[in-house]
Amino acid sequence: MSSYTIKISKDKYIAANDFGEVDGFPIVVNHGMIASIMDEYLFDSLVKNGYRVISFARPGYGFSTAFEMENIKEWGKIVEEILEKTNVSKIDILGMSSGAPYSYAIASVIPNKVRNIYIFSGTPALYNKNVLKLWPYPLNGNVSVTELQGIAKELFFTNGIDQSDKGSIDSAKNECYGIALDLKIRCNDWGFDLREIENKVYMEHGLEDSSIPYSTAEITAGLLGNCVLHERKAGDHFSKELLEEFINNNIINNRYEENA
Repeated sequence: MSSYTIKISKDKYIAANDFGEVDGFPIVVNHGMIASIMDEYLFDSLVKNGYRVISFARPGYGFSTAFEMENIKEWGKIVEEILEKTNVSKIDILGMSSGAPYSYAIASVIPNKVRNIYIFSGTPALYNKNVLKLWPYPLNGNVSVTELQGIAKELFFTNGIDQSDKGSIDSAKNECYGIALDLKIRCNDWGFDLREIENKVYMEHGLEDSSIPYSTAEITAGLLGNCVLHERKAGDHFSKELLEEFINNNIINNRYEENA
């Protein structure tokens, strides 16, 4: 396992965690809102099956520099630069919850490097008016990151930070900057349209997901040109067991034709 930071500009660094088989096929993981790139235990089955798992912490999370991205597409450009520096030429992508939009962003920037995209309980296309009609939470993309940092603290850390949980620790870093940035840019123009993405997407979403309505996943899947949406009949938004089942059924036992 190798944890490191990589310089992307004069004063900006992105934290990475690269583990599993050194020569295994790389899968880039885009983490959720309350998460850490150091949560390797979530991907045991990928490692056991020979994958190389690469996770990057978005700006403000963990040891990544806190800086404001113009839009979600900028994340795709950042990952493109890192993959070039680390000589990674072909990848799969796994996006969980809030990591979904950033997964699509990578594909929008480097479609020829992406084999398959896997989306688990993903944040939907919040720039789309039909999705917005079904979204149960207030959205305001004009609020400053500073204001949203205060909101993030109230939403997630009113009882303090769980020092035994890496996800809580890394998400709360930099005064919750990573969470705040995600809340801001996910409901603005993403910098690309999902209809532009031609890569294969496998999406799974729970009918009983209490965090993200299934109906918003349906609309999002419909915007993607090459997407299969599987409805999970039981289980809520996220658990290690649900994620492991998703990984085993749809990545390790890939339903798609493999394109090397």
